[in-house]
Amino acid sequence: MNRMSESKKVGPALVVSILTEAKRPLTTKELSLEVHRRVPRCVSDNIVVLNLMRIRGTIKGKRVEGSWVWWVEDKEESK
Repeated sequence: MNRMSESKKVGPALVVSILTEAKRPLTTKELSLEVHRRVPRCVSDNIVVLNLMRIRGTIKGKRVEGSWVWWVEDKEESK
């Protein structure tokens, strides 16, 4: 399996990687902080981009107590 190195992950791949590693839902703020820690100029943590990823089924998200939380579904668990 040819895995992309962490430094080369950007955009949706970076967001999915962070959410997978977190093993729990992250708020938009938590996700944004982690994205910018890894790739300072990445814009994929923008709420519009995250919602497009949610609509496409790349990630899951829902509004909880006034903010959004984001996660990825484990492929094995969803079967």
